[in-house]
Amino acid sequence: MSTAIRTALVTGATGFIGAALCRKLSREGVRTVAVTRALTRASSATTPLAGLPGVTLVETPSFEVDPLREALRGVEADVVFHLAAYGVHPDQRDSELMIEGNVDLVARLLLATEGWPLRRFLHAGTCSEYAPAAEPDRLTEAHPLAPQSLYGAAKVAASVYGAAFARKLGVPFVTLRLFGVYGPGEGPHRLIPYLVQSLARVELPSLTGGAQARDMTYIDDVADAFLAAARAPELAPYEAYNLCSGVPVRIRDIALTVAELLGRKEADLGLGRRPYRSDEPMWLVGDGDRFQRATGWRPGVSLDEGLRRATLSALEAASAGSGTGAT
Repeated sequence: MSTAIRTALVTGATGFIGAALCRKLSREGVRTVAVTRALTRASSATTPLAGLPGVTLVETPSFEVDPLREALRGVEADVVFHLAAYGVHPDQRDSELMIEGNVDLVARLLLATEGWPLRRFLHAGTCSEYAPAAEPDRLTEAHPLAPQSLYGAAKVAASVYGAAFARKLGVPFVTLRLFGVYGPGEGPHRLIPYLVQSLARVELPSLTGGAQARDMTYIDDVADAFLAAARAPELAPYEAYNLCSGVPVRIRDIALTVAELLGRKEADLGLGRRPYRSDEPMWLVGDGDRFQRATGWRPGVSLDEGLRRATLSALEAASAGSGTGAT
């Protein structure tokens, strides 16, 4: 049986997943505080959170403990959704910022919210925390943590340190390890928007061979999963759960589907023009049964439907960016 929540704090709220979660919380009538670094007047007006009923944007000059506490003065929440992290974008590879934007950030947020009547602190982890697995094994929460990337290592450290620190503070801290997330609102560097933009401009994309198998969940389903996690009393504190579909799909098959949806089935997609990354696993598929049993959540959008929606959204964005209508 799930429990209603009245108030929420969201970090990373202007990002891809954070914005989708805030929209979901708004529709559910949850009073939400979205904390972000100080924005310019122009960016405040264009943030994806602008005008969302029940969502208040709180700006902080930094994520050091004291400025964060000051920004959150007078704020309390039932649930914290901690989605902010450094290292998500390919350009974010500074080793010191990797620690500051993950381990330090979760510790500072726990201190800044100390004393709140929190029912749950939900921390966004990642499948990159796991050691490589061989096909066809699906990664369970018992799989060894031995990341191949700096980002994965920083997220492991944040999850483990966050759980230990939260236990000391008496905060019910839970990590949700996300696998692939896709859909409207993705950054232009991500596979679907990049491919759509290249094909719309009649440019040759540059992709790997696309043999990687990934576990993809549509963005709206991910937002639903976070809300289900906030409400489900069966979720055990200080533990981690996989948030995934459990369905493998090859990157090249995603690319071919996008091209077909655009009416460019015979287009050269540039498969093989780019080498695989040295830290890139070829098989990354999760087992989400434990999370699904605890929350009752199930993905509701099929891969075919999700790719259709994501491709249409990316085409609309590409057309708007070029100043021309879709053809």
